[in-house]
Amino acid sequence: MSILFGICQAEGHAVEERQLIELSQATARYAPDGTSVRACGRIGMGLQSYHTHQRSNLEAPPVLDERGKMLTFDGRLDNHTELCRLLNIRDEETADSLIVLTAFERWGEDCFSRLVGDWAIALWSKRDRSLYLARDHAGTRTLYFSMTNDTVHWSTYLEALVLGRHSHDLNQDFIACYLAGQPIGDLTPYRGINSVTPSHYFVFQGGKLSRRPHWQWIVVKSIRYATDAEYEQHFLSLFSQSVERRTGPGAAILAELSGGMDSTSIVCMSDRVQASHNPPRSLIDSISYYDDSEPTWNERPYFSLVEELRGKTGIHTDTSLIARTFQSHDSSLGEYLFPGADSSSIEREQHFESLDHGHRYRTILSGIGGDELLGGVPTPLPELAGYLTSGNLTQFLRASVEWSIANRTSIFQMMTEAARFTRDLYRRPVIQASQLPTWISPELRRRSFGSPTKVMSERFTGLPPNVVSNARTWWAILETLPHLFPPLLARREWRYPYLDRDLVNFLFSVPRSQLLRPGRRRSLMRRALKNLVPTEILERRRKAVVVRRPFLAIQANAHVIEQLFSAPLSADYGFIEPIRVRELINLAVSGKDTTHCAQLMRAVAVELWLSSSATERAGHRILRTQDQDCSTVREQTTSHRLGCTRNLIGLEKQNK
Repeated sequence: MSILFGICQAEGHAVEERQLIELSQATARYAPDGTSVRACGRIGMGLQSYHTHQRSNLEAPPVLDERGKMLTFDGRLDNHTELCRLLNIRDEETADSLIVLTAFERWGEDCFSRLVGDWAIALWSKRDRSLYLARDHAGTRTLYFSMTNDTVHWSTYLEALVLGRHSHDLNQDFIACYLAGQPIGDLTPYRGINSVTPSHYFVFQGGKLSRRPHWQWIVVKSIRYATDAEYEQHFLSLFSQSVERRTGPGAAILAELSGGMDSTSIVCMSDRVQASHNPPRSLIDSISYYDDSEPTWNERPYFSLVEELRGKTGIHTDTSLIARTFQSHDSSLGEYLFPGADSSSIEREQHFESLDHGHRYRTILSGIGGDELLGGVPTPLPELAGYLTSGNLTQFLRASVEWSIANRTSIFQMMTEAARFTRDLYRRPVIQASQLPTWISPELRRRSFGSPTKVMSERFTGLPPNVVSNARTWWAILETLPHLFPPLLARREWRYPYLDRDLVNFLFSVPRSQLLRPGRRRSLMRRALKNLVPTEILERRRKAVVVRRPFLAIQANAHVIEQLFSAPLSADYGFIEPIRVRELINLAVSGKDTTHCAQLMRAVAVELWLSSSATERAGHRILRTQDQDCSTVREQTTSHRLGCTRNLIGLEKQNK
């Protein structure tokens, strides 16, 4: 995944190449294939190359045409052949960036909706003096920006906008949403720095910012076939296409293989795709995770079965949370700019790099999205709500009976739940006070009631229930993508076959009864892949939800966590109520109340993150911003408590 970065100055100012080079220094380690910059008047762009697929080698430095348009592109255009035909371009010799530039010249802003694939774009139009920043429909690449005094900075990674620059205030809205377990949306941990929304493009013009969608996640069209076989064939074709798009020639690929249906289906389909070429291509490698501390999460038999059938053993790695240290990481190796890391995070990264000698793997295939999009969550409510709102009471009653039998519930309960679901579906999502952790501060509690982005809280009056449910499911999936919280030592390109735009459009258009049937979750997937995926995988019971890991991690590291919250920085910053946190930690350790363990893990993550040097400086700034009169006293208190925390952690290391 190449890195885009750049500067758009206010009118009357010019960008110098020196400024671009300075901007690139924080991220150079993640793009070993070279850095190129170009400045022209008030616009300057840079590209740090990281080649992952064959066509990415065609990409050149920032493109500047005779009309003054400048563009940098990162990603993969899956429909480049079709676009070249429409634009009269010789496909084989043209980089994707030039295709996009030509498409913008032909279709203007409408070109973004025509780009199928995984991509991010920065484009300057001299004609209308506008800067465009855009991400694909699923946001498979990160792209951040800040706007100050009509000057815009942007970069693929936050490091370019945070490290080595003036300290940024912490974003309390981000902290509130993170601690409360609410959607993050476009927020980042730093005030004034936001993310470009997936499926949207941002336009900066005349000192103003506007956001516009280019892909519609509210899919209202319907696909209706006469037989199940037609749905199965269509799904199989699109799934095969999606996997082939993401496993083409290029750098080595590592596929996650958990033993579940989603990842196994991707690996098996990839094997079929590779075998179909003449001559056949090598099978992609796999990586499997295990956790021996979870008795209900034994994936070894399943991923081992797949490895045996394909004749290729993959990488196996332990993901147990008990191994976490709950101590701040060594910032001399770099700084995590998102919460969630401790000193064991670096150790895990180092372990993975030792398995990947010479950083051979540049791409990781992930099965995220399959569960949500293909009926892995066995709820009939969207289907029943559809019958209810359409007035098809006969079908509503029939389906309610079938589902109540399958779920072993009363028909009255099933119908009542469907009615309640239908009522709530069209309301604007509201966070209830009971959903929030009891230990976050009143200020953060107030902020967590806000919505981080309007696209996730729209009203859907008049739309069918399945359409509304699909739209909200889509944005929930995008909150979970692993590339949003990148590692420190090295970064790889993540690809998500189930989030392919053509496949998603299809799955959002078919009847829900195709995806999920009473007593038969993932109906379409199982039927279509029965000759491809081992029966043991297709017919296994739903994978266990790992619920004991946070509890075991807290219990095993109780002493360290208790010391961590003896003088917490997050309390100095006004984020938490420490007495309540310590009470819940004690209850969890004693086993009296383990219901808050997942929430407490987020509190631990923020506390460790605040101990890192870059965030520490930002934290001091937020104190000064919020209370100028008491800034000196509070900063001294913060420094004292930070020293106490570090001393306690040091003593803990000595005791060990």
